[in-house]
Amino acid sequence: MKLQQVEKKRRSEDFAGAKRRAADQTVYHCRFCGGNIPSNAIRCQHCSEIVNDDYFRDRATRLRARVNYASWIAYIFGLAALLVFRQVGLVSIAAGLLLSIIYYAIPAEPPELDETGVKKKRRFWSMIGRQMRLERVSVAIPALRGKRLVFVGTPLIAAVIGYTANTLLLQQPMNNVLKENAAFNGMEVSAHYEYWVVPGVVVYDLKSVSVKQTPIDVHTAFLEFAKRLKEKKFSRVELSYKGVKKFEVDGASFTRIGNEYAKRNFAFVLGTFPKLFHSTSGKKAPSGEHDALKQFHRQWYGDDWLTQSVKSAMF
Repeated sequence: MKLQQVEKKRRSEDFAGAKRRAADQTVYHCRFCGGNIPSNAIRCQHCSEIVNDDYFRDRATRLRARVNYASWIAYIFGLAALLVFRQVGLVSIAAGLLLSIIYYAIPAEPPELDETGVKKKRRFWSMIGRQMRLERVSVAIPALRGKRLVFVGTPLIAAVIGYTANTLLLQQPMNNVLKENAAFNGMEVSAHYEYWVVPGVVVYDLKSVSVKQTPIDVHTAFLEFAKRLKEKKFSRVELSYKGVKKFEVDGASFTRIGNEYAKRNFAFVLGTFPKLFHSTSGKKAPSGEHDALKQFHRQWYGDDWLTQSVKSAMF
């Protein structure tokens, strides 16, 4: 009786083994090149394409997760480095954004083929919907064990949100100021947060001044900008010319400038105005009552040979 049971079990095992070997020997055709491949193949030995869709998705998920994590590390490190080493911070932020682009470029789904074996061209918005899946990323905080920062998406999403905030909150009001007065035609000003990411500091960067503008036009444009933002709170406002910082003023004084100009207090916005600013270019800040505002504008943008026409013209 026992011998019969052992023999029956052996036969069933032999039959199962033979069945597995037969399945292993079953040959399939690669959907990319048509070559013969085993049924359990992951990659075609002829064209090197991945034929296992589940393996393709798992590998893409792991790769995209690693790239996304690296992009956040580079982006966060860059934001922190901006406060100490500006060049290092900018390079690190650029690396984080580049990794974000690579993240979205990695295919999340295997390619689809038509009846003839040619890859289908997916609809643009369908492809974007698959590629733009937001992913949660947990970045460890080095100084705090067990603590993590949780982010959704990639630094590219954060950069887009930051750019949108700069445009809507600062640049758009500045553009409205320049459009509403014909005297400002030809003047170009970039208004944005410091490094585009520090919300407490505003950079008022005078990019260009045409020969039509006089210093009073340049001055009025800034006053109009201050009036539009007088309800907002900032820690500091910087005046720059073509990206070079020349003066800075504290947020409270900037708010006061906007309020006094709204009240048409010209004695304050013309006479007291230069005393509120601190020079950052190494030159002595304008002082005294006589020609203080004229000296202020000369130090701001008058040293550029392109602005010689307005350097000597003052009110």
